[in-house]
Amino acid sequence: MEEFIEEESEGEGEVQDVELANLGARLKNLYTEYKDARRDIEDEWLMDLRQYNGQYEPDVIARLDAQGARSKVFVGLTRTKVMAAYSRIVDLMFQASDTYFGIKPTPRPTIDPLRAMEMRQQATQEVAEASGLMSADGMSDLVAQRMEELEPMFLDAEKEIAGEAAKEMTVDILDQLIEANADQKIKSAIMESCIFGSGAIKSGTVSIDRSQSYSRIMDEQGNSGYALAMIEKVTPDIESVSIFDLYPDPYCTNLKDCDGLFRRHILTKRQLRDLKDLPGFDSDSIEHIIKTQRKGDHTEETHERTRREISGINDQGESRRYEVLEYWGCIDGQDLVDHGVELGEDVDITQQFDSNVWLLSGRVIKIQLNPVMGYKIPYQIFPYERSPHQFWGTGVPKMMRDSQSTMNAATRIYLDNMALSSGPMLEVNADLLAAGEDPTDIHPWRVFLREGGDGAMPAVRFFQPIANANGLTSIIDIFRRFADETTSLPSYTHGEQTKSLNKTATGISMLMGAANVALKSTIKNLDDFLVRPMIESLFHFNMQYGTNEKAKGDLKVVARGSTALIQKEVQSQRLLQFMSLLGSPEDQMLVNRPQLLKQIAESMDIDPEAFMKSEEEINAEIQQAQQQQQMLLAASQGDQPPNLDAGMGGVNAVM
Repeated sequence: MEEFIEEESEGEGEVQDVELANLGARLKNLYTEYKDARRDIEDEWLMDLRQYNGQYEPDVIARLDAQGARSKVFVGLTRTKVMAAYSRIVDLMFQASDTYFGIKPTPRPTIDPLRAMEMRQQATQEVAEASGLMSADGMSDLVAQRMEELEPMFLDAEKEIAGEAAKEMTVDILDQLIEANADQKIKSAIMESCIFGSGAIKSGTVSIDRSQSYSRIMDEQGNSGYALAMIEKVTPDIESVSIFDLYPDPYCTNLKDCDGLFRRHILTKRQLRDLKDLPGFDSDSIEHIIKTQRKGDHTEETHERTRREISGINDQGESRRYEVLEYWGCIDGQDLVDHGVELGEDVDITQQFDSNVWLLSGRVIKIQLNPVMGYKIPYQIFPYERSPHQFWGTGVPKMMRDSQSTMNAATRIYLDNMALSSGPMLEVNADLLAAGEDPTDIHPWRVFLREGGDGAMPAVRFFQPIANANGLTSIIDIFRRFADETTSLPSYTHGEQTKSLNKTATGISMLMGAANVALKSTIKNLDDFLVRPMIESLFHFNMQYGTNEKAKGDLKVVARGSTALIQKEVQSQRLLQFMSLLGSPEDQMLVNRPQLLKQIAESMDIDPEAFMKSEEEINAEIQQAQQQQQMLLAASQGDQPPNLDAGMGGVNAVM
């Protein structure tokens, strides 16, 4: 049993006010409602996890055990398909020569108000100097006309500034993604989406990055030394979140319509104490809970125990952890005011406001207005394949569940039938056998001795069971092809070789290109529900908190997974076909050949910088060839042998 220490204290933080306790109770009840509504989908996820790990459902195992010595083999095709989907998505998303997003200026960038004022001042000054008028009334029409003339020039300048800002913003976001190890976190979320049908990333929230560094200091006597200092830096938070820890509004079908979302944190005592050092958390309430509930308040959910069983993890012992709930959603203005949140004087407190609340044991330990600009909920939940009118997506195991179950059944029957028909079965008339004969002792050249009886009646008869291998293998092959069709992951994408497969390089390339097109809808889901909102959250963070003023402008985020990366194979073939058409010198003069070769190399995932010469190298070689030609011409006119060593860089001198 848990040890509870009952302490009565009037100190601050020991007992929360009535309003705060009521809010905590209401949110706790709302969490229970969200959790109960998600139980059915949890069962589906656990089936997906067992299928991925090659394990039967408990009821299937019980039936097989009840039937005696039966085969329990599981055909591990689901894991192969999941890993094929994951590998193809990662290969398409994370390419060395390109990024999966882009930052571009809007088609018509908005002129900054300061630049618009500058444009008006310039127009007024030019009109005044040209006309000699000093009265504003007399110049108003002329100034307006001159501003219309200057506007295209300012728009062009604004486009140029926005283009430079887009480059700066791209560099800043790439740097933040690298520092946050975002690639590995995104890959982890993609893996969950392939298995369970949905993955999740948290991004855009503000975190304090603390790092230790030594710095040189001088003491009072002038002696130098080194001291360890703690450096704090404001960074955007990017985190991979398991979908088992997320509880969205059960009535929504997408995040935009979601009224609220809970995230369940399971923290150790040390991790819980670390929250006290973060801004906005009620340290007194946290410390009170730790003192009164020394063994924690975490109670394992059914899906937690089941996942531990599937993974083979020992579930004995207490977790000694604490359950902390993080809520993002709408809170009444009156509740926010009662808890000390400042809304402003002219704000209608009867309205609801997007807020963030943290709960521990039914107590509110943090409450604030939503700090994330542009998004109500800072979680990006993306589907592998969308299902109409459903919040959660469909993963590879669910797509091929019927095919997997049928293949398992057919394979078990096949093995049982082969075992049964591997040798003859015997019928023994024990009354006819001689005393001491053991009919279970079977070996080659075995002789059975009999005593009496009708000679027409054999003492031992042999029976050979029928082998149904051909029909069973046909069923297995049929449902293997069904799995290819239902998942859009043909067997050749994960190394399967068939007799009808075109094994030439061009044929394999065309087949892999067609398989990529089948994954286009999945990549589009990643673009729409992960990449674009995640990069937009980083864009808003940099616009709000970033110190690089050059990166701020009228920009937009472009997700390029499905539009650029999925078409790379087709683009490579089209570029090669276009290059083959440039046979005549007249056509070649119209084409920038270095740029064309660079595009072909990039479409093949080849670094063009590693093989193509730079402009400086090309100009140097052209200049060297011209010098050699001039020397040969001069030598032929003067009947003197040319000094090729000067043009060759002094080869003989080196030799």
